[in-house]
Amino acid sequence: MAEKESSVGKWQKEFFENIHLFKRSGMTEEEAKKTLQKFLYLSSVTPMPPVMDVFKEPGLLETVGVYTSPEQRSREFMMEFLSPIMKQFTVEGVDNLKALKPLIGKYPITLISNHLSHLDAPAIFHQLYNCSPEGKAIAEQLVFIAGRLAYEPDFTRLGLYMFGTLLVCSKRDMADNPSLSDVMTKINMRAFRHSQKLQAEGKIISIFPEGTRSRDGRLMPFVETVYHYVANKVIIPISLEKTDKILPTTSLLFNQVNGKLVIGKPVLVGELNRKQMESFPKDVEQLQFPEHGDKKQFLIDNLALLVGSNLNKHQHGTYRNLYKGDVAGKNILIKVPKEPEEKIVVIGASSMSIAVATLLANKDVLVYLYHPDKAYTEQCNTERRELKYYPLYKLPPNLIFTSDPEDLKTATLFIQGTNPWELINVYPDIQPFLNKNKAPFFNVVKGFTSTGLILDEVQTAFGLEDDRLGVIAGACYPDQIMERKISGFEIAASNASLIPRIEKLFTTGYIFPRAAKIPTDIKGVQLGGALKTIYALAMGIVEGHFTQTLGGNVDNSLFHLSNRFFAEMTEIGTKMGGQPETFQGLSGLTDFMLSCFGTDAKDRKTGYDIAYGSPSERMSNGFYGLKVMPNLMKITAETTPVLAAAYEIVINKKNMSSIIEMLENKLARV
Repeated sequence: MAEKESSVGKWQKEFFENIHLFKRSGMTEEEAKKTLQKFLYLSSVTPMPPVMDVFKEPGLLETVGVYTSPEQRSREFMMEFLSPIMKQFTVEGVDNLKALKPLIGKYPITLISNHLSHLDAPAIFHQLYNCSPEGKAIAEQLVFIAGRLAYEPDFTRLGLYMFGTLLVCSKRDMADNPSLSDVMTKINMRAFRHSQKLQAEGKIISIFPEGTRSRDGRLMPFVETVYHYVANKVIIPISLEKTDKILPTTSLLFNQVNGKLVIGKPVLVGELNRKQMESFPKDVEQLQFPEHGDKKQFLIDNLALLVGSNLNKHQHGTYRNLYKGDVAGKNILIKVPKEPEEKIVVIGASSMSIAVATLLANKDVLVYLYHPDKAYTEQCNTERRELKYYPLYKLPPNLIFTSDPEDLKTATLFIQGTNPWELINVYPDIQPFLNKNKAPFFNVVKGFTSTGLILDEVQTAFGLEDDRLGVIAGACYPDQIMERKISGFEIAASNASLIPRIEKLFTTGYIFPRAAKIPTDIKGVQLGGALKTIYALAMGIVEGHFTQTLGGNVDNSLFHLSNRFFAEMTEIGTKMGGQPETFQGLSGLTDFMLSCFGTDAKDRKTGYDIAYGSPSERMSNGFYGLKVMPNLMKITAETTPVLAAAYEIVINKKNMSSIIEMLENKLARV
C-alpha cells in the first residue's frame, strides 16, 4: 500500500509541473492550479466502469455488458482542460466531414486512426468537436474501442468518459493473463455484436488498428481483428501527428506543439446490402475487394494506406516502401505501370537483394525477385512481404516474387543478389536463360565464393560476355535501405556506357549513386566490398577481446589499428587485381569504416560474438570469405598479419589471446 501511495504521489507531483503550460495559455497561476487540482480530484472519484468487475466475476458479463456511456461532467471538464494543451494543434480536411454528415444513421460508419499517445482518443474528440458544426455532430456520436489497461489508471480513465467506449481485450493481454482468456474472448465477441447495434443506431465506432501505441511515431502493422469492424462499412480515416510530443509515453508533462489532425475523405470499404447500395451516394469513393488473393490482408493494408496518405513520410513505418521515394513532399503510392520502362530480374533472396528490389520498385518498372523455392515465392506474393529477412515491411505492388525461370526470358536487366554460399542452389536452373538473354548483369552482393569473386564465378560458369558485367556497391546496410535512410552506391561496369542507366534506376530521394573513381574497375569495386567483410570480422574480434581485457571504451585502440587493417586490405586488393585509387571510394575506405565501426555491421558483430565465445549460427559474408581465402591467396603472418590472425582464431580455433597479442605487437608500432 505504501508503495502504491508513493507511486501516486510521484505522478501527482510531476503532474503539477504542468502549471507553466496553462499559465502560458493565458491563465493566472491560481486558475491553472485550480484546473490541475480539479483534474486530480475527478481522476480519483471517477469510478471504474462496471465492465471491469467482469474480470473478478465473469458471470456479470451478461448483466453489465461491455459498453460504458459518456459522463457529462467528465466531458465538460476534459474539453476545458484540453483546450490550452491543444492550442497549437490544427485540423485539416474539415470539408470532408460535410460528405459524411448525410451518411450518419443510414450506414454503418467506423473511424480509424494511427495511435501515438494516451491522448489520441480525447484529442480526436476535442478537435472534431471544435472544428465545425459537422465535426461537433460527429464527435457526439463517437464510441471508442478501448483496451482493459486503458481503464485502470486514474489519469487515462477520466479522459475515456468524454465519449462512449466498448471494452475489448488484446491478444497480448490474453497471453499475459491465460486464466482470463475465456472471459476475454467472450468480451471481444460481445463487443463486436454491440458495435453493430450501436452503428445501426447512428453511432460511429472508433478504433486504432495498430492495436497499441507506436513507440517511435511510425505506423505499425494493422492487426487482423480490425477487419471485422471495417469490412462493408463507411470508413473515416484520421491521421494524427505529434500527439506523442504533447503527451510522451514516459511522462505526465504536457507540451504545446504544432501537431495536426487530418480528416481523410470517407470511403466505403466493401459493399453494403443491395437496398443500401441503391441509395448510397455515388460521389463517395468505394474500396472493393479484389477477385483474387487474401481479401482480408488486402483490406487491412489499404486501410493503412488511407491513414498513411496524410502522414509525414517518416511516419509510414511498416508501409513506407509502398510510397514513391523520389517524390519530395508528396505521398504518391507506387503502382504497377501499364507500360514498364524496364523488366528487372533480381536473382536470389538475401537481405541486399530484397532491399535493392524494393528500391528499384520506386521507378516505373516491373521487378521480379527470382528464387527456386516456389512455396517461399508464393507466400511472399500472397502476404506482400518478404518472410525471411524483412517480414515487417509491406512491399510495393510492382515487386513480384517468382520461381519460374521463364520470367528471365524478357528481362532487360539482371541484378545478382544471391549470397555467395547459395549460388549453387539458385543458378543451375537459370543458366540457359542467362546465356540466351543478353541483358546487362550487375552484382550487388559483397563477398567471395569458394573460387574467387562472385562475378568471376558466374561468368566462368555461364560464359557471360564481359560487356554485360557490372557491380553496384557502397557503404550501406540493407536494413537502412529498407528504412529509407540516406545512402549511396558506386557503380562500375566493363561497358561504362551502362552506368548512367543504372544510376538513374537507383537514384531516389534517399539513395545517391555515382560512378566509381575508375568506372571500369569492376574487380576493384568488388574486392573492396568483399575484403571489408573479412576485416570487419577481424575488427569485431579485436573489439570483443579488448573490451573483455581492458574494459570500458576501447575506441583509441580500435582506430589506431584500423589504419593498419585498411592498409593491408588495400595491398591485398591491389595484388588481386583492383586499382589502388578504387579503394579510396565508397566501396573501399567508406564501406570499410562503416563495416568496422557501424552499429549494425553484421560481420563486426559476428567477430565480437566469436571473441565472447558465442559465435553466430548465421553465416556471414566475412566468415565465409575468411574460410575460402586460402583458395585465393597465400596467407602468412609476415605479409598479411591481420588476415592470418583472423584465420587462426576463427577457422583453426587457436588461442585468441596469444594470437591477438602477437598481432598487437606487430601492428602497434608499424
